[in-house]
Amino acid sequence: MASTSASPGPEQPDESSIGGILVHLLGLFTGFFGPIILHAVSDNEFTRTNARHAINWHITVFVLMIVALVMSFLGADEITFLGETTEVSLLPAPLDIVFGLVGFFLIIVLVIAIFLTFVYTIVATVKAISGSTWTYPGAIAFLERYR
Repeated sequence: MASTSASPGPEQPDESSIGGILVHLLGLFTGFFGPIILHAVSDNEFTRTNARHAINWHITVFVLMIVALVMSFLGADEITFLGETTEVSLLPAPLDIVFGLVGFFLIIVLVIAIFLTFVYTIVATVKAISGSTWTYPGAIAFLERYR
């Protein structure tokens, strides 16, 4: 008769690391605000590391959003507000076209980054459940110096 030995699965996280798992989902709904609060109040290094990675990603997406909107606004020739079209050209003719095109490209990158936020949240949560931390690809390391 063959013996059936079950291979051990991933260890279940203890109470102190639940924050490290939930910080990614919290970031999905609150942006960088929720992970910053959890990072500030947590004493657990696993939770703080996961929060740092989530904060870095969400701040990166936020900065991308601000830059994309500013570039698009500076590149706009006309803005329609309440049905009225107003000419806004803040920059000279060649520069407004460049800023508009760069702004349009950055908005496309922003849409991709927002989609990746959902994908990265799932991956980071699964990694945290298995007990490891995961660095979001493409995130700027804003908090790495504040360990």
